[in-house]
Order: sequence, then C-alpha cells, then structure tokens
Amino acid sequence: MTPQDHIAAASDFLKLADSSIAQQNLLLRSELLWCAAAHAVKAVAKRRGWQNRSHDDLFDVIGHLAGSIDVRIEIWFRQANLLHRNMYEGDLNDRAIARYRR
Repeated sequence: MTPQDHIAAASDFLKLADSSIAQQNLLLRSELLWCAAAHAVKAVAKRRGWQNRSHDDLFDVIGHLAGSIDVRIEIWFRQANLLHRNMYEGDLNDRAIARYRR
C-alpha cells in the first residue's frame, strides 16, 4: 500500500468507527479506531522509508516522531493500542473509548 492508501484506509476506518453500527458495539468501535491510528502511522512510516510491518515497528515509528515532533504522540498511540487491547478484553466503557478516539 502507498502512503495515500494508508491515509484513505485510516479515514475509512474512522468513519466506520463513528457509524451507528459501531456505536452499538464497543469491541468493534475499539478495533476500528485502532485500525485508523495504525494506518495513519503506517502512512508516515512509508513516506519516511521506515519499517512498518509489525506492532513493534509502529511503536518505533512513534518513538521517532515523539522525539522530533511532540512527546504526546507516544501517549496518544498508547491510548490507541489500549483500544486494540479492548477488542480482546472488553474492559473499556463507551466514555473511555470516546476519550481515546481523540
């Protein structure tokens, strides 16, 4: 996929996460939000020629970006990862998911 493909996928996943179906299913909403975040990071990584094929790679990308752009990026991505974890565990409520969506 190209960086533009990843940006389009991120946008699509975000729209799906905000759909009425996802609003009723917290596990689905959590995973769709994670997918949007992951694709956004992959787009940046591809543009910069960085490895981006695993979770570890994505966290490495975030580490580079946090050091050069904004430390909060790492916090935000960790929140997105909590959404991914929630898809398996189901321990976040709708308020937490909405907060992490930002």
